[in-house]
Amino acid sequence: MPEPYPRWAGDYYQAPYNPHVYVPPAYYNHPYYAPQPHVQPQPQPQPQPHNWQAFLDRQRSSKYPHLNPALAADMTHVRYDLRKAPASGMLFSTYQQVAQTPALDRPTLELRVVSKAFPWTIDIKVAAPAVVMCGAVWDAMYKMLQEPIADSEWGLAIHDKTHREAIEKAAKARQDAAKGADGEKKLKRIDWLGEATVFKGLERDEEFEKRRLLPGTAAVAETWVVKFGKP
Repeated sequence: MPEPYPRWAGDYYQAPYNPHVYVPPAYYNHPYYAPQPHVQPQPQPQPQPHNWQAFLDRQRSSKYPHLNPALAADMTHVRYDLRKAPASGMLFSTYQQVAQTPALDRPTLELRVVSKAFPWTIDIKVAAPAVVMCGAVWDAMYKMLQEPIADSEWGLAIHDKTHREAIEKAAKARQDAAKGADGEKKLKRIDWLGEATVFKGLERDEEFEKRRLLPGTAAVAETWVVKFGKP
């Protein structure tokens, strides 16, 4: 008999597949916030900005002081091309240093990403004592953008000739680079971005966030707008 509700199996959330909800794997369970197995838990101090890695702590974002500067649109030097998985789309040394640092300097179990460049919502969810990490933000965006463009989405795109041609051009370039690999013939959501496939950080836009929220659905306090640019 099937379970009446999703279950937690270790650190992995077993739920029906939803491309708009990303549950990070267990290795994002950061030891700063989570007591390790077989170790007597110790009282954990409240997260402070200095708990981020030293090279990221040269300067705090003046606009978004609680956001990891590797993610902040006004500060980040990370230029991640979302056509590739995070570990290969940016300098690997940067990925290693930043991926498992918290996205915010306060314990955050849910973070939502929206954009003015695409019509989808990405919800990143973890279970306490884990928190949302920078790597999970990049992973979630990459995985969502690898989804095929749906028939209804293409129906919207065709009304804008310039956008439709940009999607088709991006798809052809991606398909040519893949040299006929299985699954590359379909249009993907990454193609929706055209040539602007580089992550340029997260920012807040409360007016856009309110308009973007689907009526009748719950808002997420940590909702961020992702910016993109050309390589």
